[in-house]
Amino acid sequence: MKNILLTFGVSLLCCYSYAQKSINLSKVIGKKSEVGATMPLSVVEIPAGTFIMNNHGDSTSSTSQNQQRPVLISGFYMSTTEITNAQYHEFVNWVRDSIVAKKLGGQYVSIAGNDTTINWKAVAKINYADPALLAQLGDLVLNPSKTISARRMLDPDKLVYAMEGFNYQEAAKKVNKGRDASDFMYRYTVQVYPDTLAWMRDFGYSNNEQMAVNYFSSPKYQNYPVVGVSWKQASAFCDWLTKHKILEKQKRKAGNAGGKARLPTEAEWEYAASLNARNAPKKEADTLAKGAGADDQIAENTKVAIPGEGKIFPVYVRGAKKGAYGLYDLADNVSEWTTTSYYEGGENFQNRFNPDIQWGTPESESKSQRRKVIRGGSWKDTPTFMTTENREFEDMDASHSYLGFRIVINLPE
Repeated sequence: MKNILLTFGVSLLCCYSYAQKSINLSKVIGKKSEVGATMPLSVVEIPAGTFIMNNHGDSTSSTSQNQQRPVLISGFYMSTTEITNAQYHEFVNWVRDSIVAKKLGGQYVSIAGNDTTINWKAVAKINYADPALLAQLGDLVLNPSKTISARRMLDPDKLVYAMEGFNYQEAAKKVNKGRDASDFMYRYTVQVYPDTLAWMRDFGYSNNEQMAVNYFSSPKYQNYPVVGVSWKQASAFCDWLTKHKILEKQKRKAGNAGGKARLPTEAEWEYAASLNARNAPKKEADTLAKGAGADDQIAENTKVAIPGEGKIFPVYVRGAKKGAYGLYDLADNVSEWTTTSYYEGGENFQNRFNPDIQWGTPESESKSQRRKVIRGGSWKDTPTFMTTENREFEDMDASHSYLGFRIVINLPE
């Protein structure tokens, strides 16, 4: 892929003279992708380069609010849209099927030593509406008296995903030199079903809106961004996509090894947004030059393809105009999680090569250590805040009807 590298003083601005082509993830990790029942998970390549990263002007920062600095970012792939309900549904269903298969045993699993392998062909035939099946699932099923429909159904709280891995950052600290590698292994579980009541907590009127009530369950909204997911749930999705999609497919694809899906760092998100905003069509550039109001510009950039849809709810993820790099809705639709910890005055000690702040862990009890940066505006915001510069933070367990995520993927050369 050809690119033009332009040098301006101390900063190298990596620009392309044409829009990036989106890449279906199946072409990157295998011949066939099962990610997204109705819309493949596509990514675009964000090349390595340097850009001017803004000081975000935290009120407690000792740096000037107008200070800017050149930052070098490694290349990566970024999903063209936010993760959709359909794509997240596949993750939830995988967790559900794995738990149910192990509970039922028999034809649904193969056990060799301490390893349990799921027989996915048999699992695919499971009928979750079968009362006889539900009767075998014991405490995985809710008591009918506790459900709105008064029917037996799986308990969403029992759908948990095990996060396991190695904490390289902790292991790399000088104070931890000489300790056993096992000290830095982590394991915790995450309930994966989205918080469908987040709508009601965010906006009291939502119980009267069918979209809010059926947003995750209805096929009508399958290609809308998933919301009501915490930072932990978004991270669990990335872990699942890495271990059970990317790596498994690469094992079957000769010559390819390694790869990881994750949330973007704040610097990566801002860098991708800066590239995506470049090379605007001449008509849009002329509008900006004539001093059009912010409301007019945003209205033009957030048109949706579905008649009657507006920005009073999330909308179809490809309904708006895509940017120069093929990315959609960085400024609006839903705000997005990043993996970066929120720390007042963090600009004072971040380095200039892939800057990031990681403070605390999912097990941290300190409120300040649990805060994660979220970027971009959302459907609930006024036009002033529908911008890629919009920056807030939330606790890693928080969930909202206006907060979702997109992913980045690192792949071997």
